[in-house]
Amino acid sequence: MPPAKDKLRPTVIGSEGASPRGPGGAVQPPKDGPARRAPAVKPVIRQPTAMPGTERRRIEVSVRDLQALSPGAKTMLYERARALVGAFVLDRAAQRKAILWGHDLQQTHGGLVTEMLDLARSPVLRQVDGYLARMMDILGSIDLMAVCGHGGDSVMGRLFQGINSRIDTPSELARAQAELEQLLTLMAAALDPLLDLKDRLLRLSNSMQGTAEQVEASAIGALFLSERLRQNDTALAQRFAERSMSLTQTLAQMRQTGSTQELQIEQPMRIIGAIQNVALVVMPAFIGSIASIATLGARKTTISPTEAGELAYRLRDIISQLKT
Repeated sequence: MPPAKDKLRPTVIGSEGASPRGPGGAVQPPKDGPARRAPAVKPVIRQPTAMPGTERRRIEVSVRDLQALSPGAKTMLYERARALVGAFVLDRAAQRKAILWGHDLQQTHGGLVTEMLDLARSPVLRQVDGYLARMMDILGSIDLMAVCGHGGDSVMGRLFQGINSRIDTPSELARAQAELEQLLTLMAAALDPLLDLKDRLLRLSNSMQGTAEQVEASAIGALFLSERLRQNDTALAQRFAERSMSLTQTLAQMRQTGSTQELQIEQPMRIIGAIQNVALVVMPAFIGSIASIATLGARKTTISPTEAGELAYRLRDIISQLKT
């Protein structure tokens, strides 16, 4: 018989340091003695690396120095100017840095002015101004004494009554009443957009005030740097002097336009007040009164001169409040 072939057995590869298995799978201790432990890893102590170089030179300045150079500003502005100068690195001083000193603030100011003008030309302002103007035209044309039959007693007055530009008949008063009610509805709908516009104008005004303070601080800082660098770098000092003058001119323009900005903010406030305090509060009761007059006039019922005079007084008071 042919000799029996050896049976193939799988080879078991153990991990490093593991003991081979003997017959029956029993773990046998290594022949070369106990397993050796891995050497302990020494901790790495990290320390800051010292790099050769030079310390950046900065300019030291006090609030008193800035006050002596540019008196009359707020203490807060001197502190801001001091921070700007303290952040200036002499080793990195260059013409470009001087030329762009405060330039972003001037750009911001220009954008705020443009936005303020756009808001001042808001369509809702023109619409409501038109509503108020039309309401005052109607109210100013009403002749309550004539409507109540206490005016125009002459023959010529009665002949031309109703064909002139005044509202002096019950039928004309009824048409005026309907238009006044329509105007009140339109004004009430415009109140929320007007309030939103007022809030935007106030936020914009606060932004312009904050920008003006930054411009003033930058002008003070530029003036100090021009004096500080005059002996070492005449050209750079001249650039800072030019920036200081430019920023000062921008600040002057901002202060000159301050009154205009107040008027722009006051305009929606005035219109809002006219709508809230007069149109939506006083006018409904007055419209109710003239509606009664128109109804009584259509029925050929006369109203006493005293009642007509009282209504005429209320009418003049309403017109006066709308104008203010």
